[in-house]
Amino acid sequence: MPATNPLDELARERVRYHLGYPTTGPSAPSIQLGIAKPAQTLFLVEQSMDLLSDTACDRVRELITKLECTEKAIFGKQGELSAASFGSVTLRGSKKGERITDMLEAEYTRWAQRLADALGVPMYLYAKRFSGAKTGAVPVRH
Repeated sequence: MPATNPLDELARERVRYHLGYPTTGPSAPSIQLGIAKPAQTLFLVEQSMDLLSDTACDRVRELITKLECTEKAIFGKQGELSAASFGSVTLRGSKKGERITDMLEAEYTRWAQRLADALGVPMYLYAKRFSGAKTGAVPVRH
């Protein structure tokens, strides 16, 4: 049964953005920077959003909120990128060469994967933000 409170266009754009899909209009060229436009998988995202129930719409909205909070936290940590320590305080993960922004990026990817799972769609494989993530390819064993 279709949702009585479906995702509005703003929420739909946020879903596409957080899954890594380009935010260009439908009249954009079919090849962008040597990479095929994501028409093959974007239609799955659009169709999935059309078929959400009310409960599923609420879940998608919650996931969007988590993604946006994580993205804001990443932006907020930019000022700490130049300092590895402050006096006797050492930032978490600095001994291993990790930064808090790297950990937040991993959390962002995790929530984006949850959004993709909730919709039953793949994340956009060519998005640079997911370049180190396992975003949908499943190894085949022969």
